[in-house]
Amino acid sequence: GELPKTVLEVLEKLESKFGSEQTSTGHRRLPPYIRIIQGDGIDIRSLEKILKAMQDNQWAADNLAFGSGGALLQKLHRDTQKCAFKCSYAVVNGEGVDVVKDPITDPGKKSKKGKLTLELTEGTWTTIAEGNGKPENDQLVEVFRDGRLLRDYNFDDIRKRSAGG
Repeated sequence: GELPKTVLEVLEKLESKFGSEQTSTGHRRLPPYIRIIQGDGIDIRSLEKILKAMQDNQWAADNLAFGSGGALLQKLHRDTQKCAFKCSYAVVNGEGVDVVKDPITDPGKKSKKGKLTLELTEGTWTTIAEGNGKPENDQLVEVFRDGRLLRDYNFDDIRKRSAGG
């Protein structure tokens, strides 16, 4: 969303549902069990802009925690690199459910949904979504489960696999 407008809208909606209290400085603070985490679009300028807008609208800074992603460093992050890890499939009450992220504000961030396979065909890596891949061609392997290491690879093994070897 658009900063700082989105943060202020979220604060107002949460206040309408859960109420707020007034701090000793006259600012509004949500109940202690409700806070907002803002990570998208945060750099030093947007952080200052958000805090100023909150102050101008009598919101306490205590309502908000800021994430510190790539924008605070060198402006390289999951959006510029077009890389993110997202849930695509879940089992809920024993039933398989496809999961997808499809934000209306940025169609370029739509994720793949359903069971995925990663297949190597003639030197080209392809992700097949919605359970349409061939399990026998799937190059994805389970490495960790419940905190246990199932397969141990060294860096040379990983390089070789990524090159299609």
